[in-house]
Amino acid sequence: MPRDFSLESALALCAGAACVLTLATVSADAAETSAARVLRDCPACPEMVVIPAGEFMMGSEFAESGHPDEKPRHKVTIAKPFALSRTEVTFDQWAACVAEGKCREPSDDDLGRGDRPVINVTWQEARDFAAWLSAKTGQRYRLPTEAEWEYAARGGTATPWFWGTAESSFGSHLACEYANTHDETGKEAHPMYVWSNHPCADGFPETAPTGRFKPNAFGLHDMLGNVREWVLDCHKPGYEGAPADGSAVDAEACEKRIVRGGAWIDGASTTRAAYRHPEKPDSATYQIGVRLVREL
Repeated sequence: MPRDFSLESALALCAGAACVLTLATVSADAAETSAARVLRDCPACPEMVVIPAGEFMMGSEFAESGHPDEKPRHKVTIAKPFALSRTEVTFDQWAACVAEGKCREPSDDDLGRGDRPVINVTWQEARDFAAWLSAKTGQRYRLPTEAEWEYAARGGTATPWFWGTAESSFGSHLACEYANTHDETGKEAHPMYVWSNHPCADGFPETAPTGRFKPNAFGLHDMLGNVREWVLDCHKPGYEGAPADGSAVDAEACEKRIVRGGAWIDGASTTRAAYRHPEKPDSATYQIGVRLVREL
């Protein structure tokens, strides 16, 4: 494969459902310099970035995290391309659903509205928003599966954060270029948060407007930090017996769903691509938002 083979070229070749890219197909530097294919179905709709099909290793090694919920590390194949929100769903985008009487208007807890990520929405409300978009556009919107989310968040990388490894156990100074996490800004504004922070300052003590930080190689912003994001799956401790095809884990009686990505309040250890956190599906907090898949 030529070194200058771009993500855009790969996407063009992968327009068919039978095409599968391995992560080795598109180098990270080539992907970063390629224009992402972006779709938008209506003025109020989120911008959606087309993610190529491929394979990746889901979860973490013991050296990265000893948490059993992230193990065993296993290969997952994403057989078909899909589109994922370029940023987290914003208050402005959610407001269009509220205006049509299909969504509840959530509180912003004085963190800001507009182009900031919507917060205080439950798992079912996130699904209701997806159903509203589907009906409005004639396309199929839904929550991402946990595997789709991690594959997209990694952007072709295998490191704890898509921008690289940490210089120390407390995190990376590069974090503030790519994510709104617990850093020196948050530590100064909220001294009661005593857990480890990234050794840099991003200027946002709470949520940040979406899209302000550098994207990963797939052209996605805020995949780590800002707010945690609901995914489709029912929480099951660990990955024993997990699907290898990127589909969701579900159960008729599901006590907890999963949020991924960490939030502005979270330190280095909980804003990794592999980190997963169970939440009751009726939880609605200032740490949790939503990002959607649009099927192609």
